[in-house]
Order: sequence, then C-alpha cells, then structure tokens
Amino acid sequence: MEPLRITIAHNLTELRKSKNLTQGELAEKFNYSDKSVSKWEHGETTPDIETLKQLCDFYGVTLDYLTHEGTNKEKKQYIKPKGQQANKNVIMALSVSVVWILAATIYVGVQFLNNAYYWMAFLWAMPASFILLVIFSAIWGKHPWNTVCIIGLVWTLLLSLYLELGVDIPNGEGWKFWMLFLIGVPLTVAAILWSHIKPVEVKD
Repeated sequence: MEPLRITIAHNLTELRKSKNLTQGELAEKFNYSDKSVSKWEHGETTPDIETLKQLCDFYGVTLDYLTHEGTNKEKKQYIKPKGQQANKNVIMALSVSVVWILAATIYVGVQFLNNAYYWMAFLWAMPASFILLVIFSAIWGKHPWNTVCIIGLVWTLLLSLYLELGVDIPNGEGWKFWMLFLIGVPLTVAAILWSHIKPVEVKD
C-alpha cells in the first residue's frame, strides 16, 4: 500500500490531465505557483484541507476520490453528480431573485401607502444581491468571481448610501456625500491585492 501522499499526488495529476490543463494553468486558477502544483503531483507536499476541498469542487469529485488507490472504475462512486454545481447556481439565482421580489414589494407598498415612488428599493437590491453572492462564495469555496462580487458590493453599497443620504438634503448640500466614493478606492485596491495573495505552503 503506497503512502497517502503519493496516492493523492497520483490522483491530482490524473484529474488535472483529464481537464487538459497544464500545471501553470491549474496554479493560476487557485492562485498558487506552478512549483507548488508540481510538488503536489510529485508527492513532495500535500495541499491543506481547504485547498483539497476546492480542488475536489473544481474536479467534481469527493475527498475520498483523492485518497483512493483503485482504478478509475472503482473510484467512479466518488465522482459528484454533474447536477450538483447546477443546483448551486439555481440556489444562488433564486436567492437573488427573492431580493428583487422584496425590492419590488417594498416599492409597490410605499407607493400604495404613501403615494410615493421609492425607487431606492431597487438600488438597495444591488448591494443586497452582492452580499448573498459573497456569502455563497464563502460557503462553497473560492470562486474566480469572488473578487468581482466584493468590488461590486463595495461600489453599489456606496452608491446606495450616496443617493439615500444626499438626495433629500436641502440647499444643495447633498453633493458633498460624493466623498463616500473615496472609501471605495482603497477597498477596491485591497480586494484586488487580497485576490493575488498566494497561500503559504507549510512543509511537513
């Protein structure tokens, strides 16, 4: 029986090749260096458990697949159903839809009760939608769109605050709230830099 590290290394190599990816291409997707991927596949190091989960999600297999020494036919039971990722996408889409339904309900309710048009309900639905996407990304592992969702959340939230706080201020003083957008610049830079941080490997 070969060491677990070698088994994982062999299976990782096999899965990468099944996707027709080079070590460099895989490394870029997970924000690692190609040297790190090479070490994984040669059994020199093993990815941490969080990275292993992300790799499993990417390849559509379970952790048991990576640790199993059997043939591809024997490991077939550890392949996740193809509809699983589709189900996640449907859940995200439904959740975002609920946000916009609530926004429409608030808009209609305010119009009916106060005879006013609260169009800000739809604007607030944008950061609320991004919040949901960020939460789902955190639950289901790293996703290439994580950074985009975070940046979208920052700017739609600032836009909503600017319009909510500044529109009704008399004497034209509301325009001063444009300075809120200055907060978005360092937050955007921080999000981009964070997405480029490569995890530090700990040698066993």
